[in-house]
Formats: sequence, structure tokens, C-alpha cells
Amino acid sequence: MLKHLKSKKVIIPLVVLLIIAGVPFYFSDRLRLLSFIKNNYSKTKAPELYLIPITREAKLSKKIFRINSVVSYKSIQLKVPWELREKLDSGIATLFVFVNTKGILIDQQSKDESVFQGLLNQEPSEAQEMRRLFGEENLKSEYAVVNLILHTTPDQAGILNPLHKNAKIVSLLTWKSLYSVYGNVIYQFTLNNFRCFQFGNPEKKENIRIHIFNDENQVYRLQFIRATQAEIDNILSTIEFI
Repeated sequence: MLKHLKSKKVIIPLVVLLIIAGVPFYFSDRLRLLSFIKNNYSKTKAPELYLIPITREAKLSKKIFRINSVVSYKSIQLKVPWELREKLDSGIATLFVFVNTKGILIDQQSKDESVFQGLLNQEPSEAQEMRRLFGEENLKSEYAVVNLILHTTPDQAGILNPLHKNAKIVSLLTWKSLYSVYGNVIYQFTLNNFRCFQFGNPEKKENIRIHIFNDENQVYRLQFIRATQAEIDNILSTIEFI
């Protein structure tokens, strides 16, 4: 996990540099750029880049949700129906291990990892170029830009696209590749006053990641270990920002 966080800190300024330097100048014409996209991001080589978020509704159990533990990490608190066995703090994340061998790993996205901050914390002229390239509506928040990234696929590139649009797709796919390790399905949903992306299906995968975005542009990342979808949804429904 630490290796992945470090790679994300490196890739954000790298992609911004590519955009500012002008990816189109690296590729002599749109055919060459399109060929790069098709060859490097084919469905055979990178099938995960063709995934787009599937909208779902959180399904809350009608049964009494028994609370056995209340856990917190920085400014987030949640109630869990399992008995806590131990808490392991690594400095960048905290793992809560429960007596039934289930677990929850929580960390918070740093400013260095923020795509939103990385694109806009430039010189005024460069930040304006980011808004022009990506669209003002896609740079309103961290959630907005991540939503754009996750909805980008290689087949959106085309010979009739303006060169800058295909160059933008390359940048977005570079970011999207960072999420590809999380699972072969992506869900998006809202719950209470926050929005979420979920990576992985609990019926097919033991470790499920949830990225939670609140109104203050904070992003908390939770990894559920051996939890069912019903357990995940009910736990998420108890989240409070304290």
C-alpha cells in the first residue's frame, strides 16, 4: 500500500508536467497519438481501463444493526457490528482487526496525492489552462475530477477528435491506471452527505476498497477485509465526521 501511495505522489506532478509541456508536441500528429493509445491501452493489454463506475444504491439492513465497536481515524468515526481485537497504527494508516478475523484499514488521502490540488496549484495561467482542458465543471472538487478519470476509457479516443482531446485522454488514463489494482468492477453511490466509489465485489473478492468524498474535499479510503456488501453498507451508514 505504501508503495502505491508513493507512486501516486510521483505521477500527479508528472502528468501535470506532460500537460503543461504539451503532450501533442511529443507526438507529431493525431494518428501517431491515436496509435499510441490503441497499442498501449488495448482491451488485451489493459482491460481494467475500459471499466466505468456502475451506479448502485446502498442496501441497508432492516434488521437491528448491533454495534459492538466504535472506531475512529483522524476526523472519521464509524460503528461496527464486530468485536475489536486490536488496532494497528502504521503512521499512514490504521488497521482495525476484529475477533471474527474481519478487518478495516483506513487512511486519508494527502494533499500531495490530490489530483484536484495538483492540477490547480499552478501558476494562474497554467491553472486556467487546466480548467480549459479538463472543463470547469470537472475541476470543482476532488470527487468531480476522480469521477471524470474513472469514466474515461481508451475507446473515447478517435481520429476525428481534436488533438488536445486525445492528449487529455492519455493523461486521464495515466491517472486511472492507479486505480486498476483495486478490483475488476467499480461502483459509485451516495450515502448520507458523502459520495463513494467502491472497487471490487465482495462476493468475488476478499478485500474491498471504498473511497469516501465529503463536502470539504477530504477523501478517506477504507479497505474492508472479509466483509459482505450488507455489512459494508451498514457500517458506512454510521460514518460521522468529527
